[in-house]
Amino acid sequence: MPKSDRKDAKPERKLLPLFLDLNSKRTVIFGGGCVGERKARLFSNYTQVEVVSLDFTPGLEEMRNDLELIHADLLQGFEKYLQDAFIVIPATNDSKLNQSIEIEASKRGILVNRVDGIADVVVPSLIRKDPITIAVSTESPALSKYIRLQLERELTGNYQAMAQLLSDIRPELKRSISLQKERARIIWEILEDEAVWSLLDISYEKAYMRARSHVCLDERDSLDAGDTQESLH
Repeated sequence: MPKSDRKDAKPERKLLPLFLDLNSKRTVIFGGGCVGERKARLFSNYTQVEVVSLDFTPGLEEMRNDLELIHADLLQGFEKYLQDAFIVIPATNDSKLNQSIEIEASKRGILVNRVDGIADVVVPSLIRKDPITIAVSTESPALSKYIRLQLERELTGNYQAMAQLLSDIRPELKRSISLQKERARIIWEILEDEAVWSLLDISYEKAYMRARSHVCLDERDSLDAGDTQESLH
């Protein structure tokens, strides 16, 4: 029977994709096993991480310079480690303990990332090509990974250089154009200019000047007069 036809089906959870600045936030991982290590390797790139456990994997021991390891018997109490936490990850090998940690964290308004299901925080499958980040999330982690791999194969264009170009040209655009709507139109015009994309593969400086000509029309006339269409492509 399809899930939507079941009378006892739980309401679908609507998750809003967000990018958060966690640099000054604190994430606490309960459990020092392989799952805790995997979570620590991810979250320590973005936030302050503490791992609380009786034992730690060799991988976690090697990460001591990047996070804090706290030796503690969680069966004797875990509540004090929740203080000032922004995200909590229950990753012990005791499902009842994980559930207790999740319940207590939720009572305190702390976000929870579960290792065996959906909670407040769901970690997507990520494509990182700085300054570009693409996140993919589905109910199936395998499908998310498959989609990510497909997208990585498709992203063959010089998107990173274009992202840098738009970032570099934005200050001048703000100085020259007061209306946000007009600035948005020019940005889109640059993105649709095939000559800019082609020049990015040859010379960033030439691509920048071509993009800049969309901001300063007098320079566009000069640029077009000096370059033939063939030379731009």
